[in-house]
Amino acid sequence: MKTARARSLRSATVPRGLAERLLDELQRNAAASGTALSPADATALDQLAASQLSADRFAALYGAAIEQLETQVAHGDGHAPMRKEEVALMCRCLLSCRTLAEAIRCAADFCAMLHPRAGKLDLIIEGTSAIFHMDSLRRRRSSAACLVDLTGVLCYLQLFSWLIGQPLRPGRIFLAHPRREDAMPFLGLFNASVSVGEKTYGFNFDSTLLTRPVLRQPAELEAFLVDFPFRPIGASPALMPVTQQVRGFLEAALAREQALPSQADVAGLLGISQATLRRRLTEEDSSYHALREHCLREAAERYLRHTDWSIGHIAGYLGFGSEAAFRRAFQRWSGHAPSRLRRDMPFDGKASAKP
Repeated sequence: MKTARARSLRSATVPRGLAERLLDELQRNAAASGTALSPADATALDQLAASQLSADRFAALYGAAIEQLETQVAHGDGHAPMRKEEVALMCRCLLSCRTLAEAIRCAADFCAMLHPRAGKLDLIIEGTSAIFHMDSLRRRRSSAACLVDLTGVLCYLQLFSWLIGQPLRPGRIFLAHPRREDAMPFLGLFNASVSVGEKTYGFNFDSTLLTRPVLRQPAELEAFLVDFPFRPIGASPALMPVTQQVRGFLEAALAREQALPSQADVAGLLGISQATLRRRLTEEDSSYHALREHCLREAAERYLRHTDWSIGHIAGYLGFGSEAAFRRAFQRWSGHAPSRLRRDMPFDGKASAKP
């Protein structure tokens, strides 16, 4: 929320020295190229000296600085940088994925199409650890490239966490850049151990999260991209409401034609007790039963309107034990029989019955 982002840059959630490090790099590159700092950067320096740089101003400074540095670094590598529009398009593509694992592989495929501007992504699973690799394909390493690539790691950590509505909480961050001091104080953003001089950039996290469904909706993307990935509050995005998380699990199961998870299953997926789940849903004026019924009703109406499936087929697809049980439930939800909805809203030919 804007009120949260408007905290001072000096707050405990933002390691000290981030803005200073960015501006120092801009000054260094400006001197090397024989250019001057932009008026905005000069103003930021004045604000820094007076300790007046707000969190919103920092996010704007961070974005502008990385954009400048990325352009310079990419030029040195002989190609243009990845465009903002391409980042937004990749995020939109990932929203269509079912699980985090599928989203990460989709991101890897997307970046491969933009080779070498977007680098190379890879996902490796070793026991209980999932390891995300980001090879930036740099021809030469520099302190500016280090900041750009660090931001890339933060970008994917934020994006993957946002997609599933849960922080990945990496156990280790690894950097291909050999000089740890060039990455300071940005390392504090990750809240994890950091090793340098690795073959690639990346991080590891709990592999069980790979099966978590993508819960975010396209309508949420615009707000997410406002200051992505330049939030000064660390890599973990705010969790979505528990109501939306529960709906996400239910809708993911329906999409895969799986049995709907029980309240106990959902509580386990969220890592909380059933009592805590009930309390949080109550605080949001909802309940597991109400959400389950709502998801089933929405799906039933969708299949009645947009497929030529028989009512018995829809009943089985939604997990009802019989067509009669589905008819009773639909009567309870809407006050009329499913056949009436289909009669009032003729089939539009968008899908056909399964064999």
